[in-house]
Amino acid sequence: MKQLKEEAIWVLKHISEIRKLQDTAVIFQSWNQLDRYLSHLSDVFSSYDVLHAIAIKTNPHPSILRYLVSKGFGLEAASMEEVEMAIAAGIDPKKIVYDSPVKTLSEIVACHNLYSGIRLNVNSVNELERIPEKPNFILGLRINPIKDTGSPELYHVSQNESKFGEPILNRDSIVGACLKYPVTQLHIHSGSALENIKNAVDAISEVVALANDINKKLSENNSNRRIECIDIGGGLKPEKLTNQPSKMMQYAKMLESVNDLRNYQLVTEFGQWCHFYCGYASSVVEYVLQRNDKQLVYVHLGADFLVRDAYVKPRGIEFIPLKKDFNSMEENLQLTDLAGPLCFAGDYLQKDIELPKMSEGDHLLMLGTGSNSYGLWSRHCSRAIPKIIGVDFQKREIKVLSERTKFHGYDF
Repeated sequence: MKQLKEEAIWVLKHISEIRKLQDTAVIFQSWNQLDRYLSHLSDVFSSYDVLHAIAIKTNPHPSILRYLVSKGFGLEAASMEEVEMAIAAGIDPKKIVYDSPVKTLSEIVACHNLYSGIRLNVNSVNELERIPEKPNFILGLRINPIKDTGSPELYHVSQNESKFGEPILNRDSIVGACLKYPVTQLHIHSGSALENIKNAVDAISEVVALANDINKKLSENNSNRRIECIDIGGGLKPEKLTNQPSKMMQYAKMLESVNDLRNYQLVTEFGQWCHFYCGYASSVVEYVLQRNDKQLVYVHLGADFLVRDAYVKPRGIEFIPLKKDFNSMEENLQLTDLAGPLCFAGDYLQKDIELPKMSEGDHLLMLGTGSNSYGLWSRHCSRAIPKIIGVDFQKREIKVLSERTKFHGYDF
């Protein structure tokens, strides 16, 4: 985070727009950090035949999608709207993975007619009945491995009652469906914020064994079709890249133990891992009130921007108080609640955190806001989305990616 902090303080001191336009909050995208994470992802999977499809929902800003496409990465779409966003970003449909669990018949037909080669993962055996006899796309089936990978309850998608995927316990039904329908890909995503990587790898191993069984049956039936690809999803928690082996590196290394995995092409869908430490944000401090031994700091970004952190639990965003001139402050630590601008009682970025004594007009820098923040922007209180700025710190280049957006597109 040291590099990100250095970049953030430099850019805050150099963009006149903050003072000239009196923006109360600004969101930033670090291109250098994104390059770093994308390169690391590519490097640790370099020995595999792999398509890295970055999940759009984690950061759907058009400029960021275009950047990912320009670097040769794929995109994972969780809705038809995201498919259209990917196309607008200039991607080849063959690099889109479409994973919505509630695809309509008309959306499936649109993929067939408009987006040749797109990877469409159905969510259940039942959904296969909606697929054209000879689809103009790669057809995948999502498998629920029924594995506890240590995801928080809200993000645990591998329970028996999960709405995601065909339970692997329905093995005969899965094999029968893959013989009947033109499936050539199996998809697995065990959950987000995985704690138990070994269980995630074990789940992938079981899906590969399932693919082997299906291919054996297809061969026995004299079919030329085969399961050719395993989509292993995403789910790894964000991590700071250091000189030590990363969790992503460990994950890729552990996958080497999966028998026959290299017989298949891989697809990954890492979004939060790629984006989290590539973004930061800044807000003016509007008020500071004293409540007994605690200071209550009011800022202009709250649960509208950091929905998950306010409603679920903090994800590790680092809060750095800055003086009015954007220099650091480190003295006079005090117990602090960081309050957002929304009219409801739960709108806090974090409570009971020790921060220096702050004053009206200071700034609060937030490091690690690159994923599931802008993409989850809440319309609660109808607040505008702040200006978003892209930063190339190595070249010392700053560019406005989108201006402050009022009223969510409504014309009043």
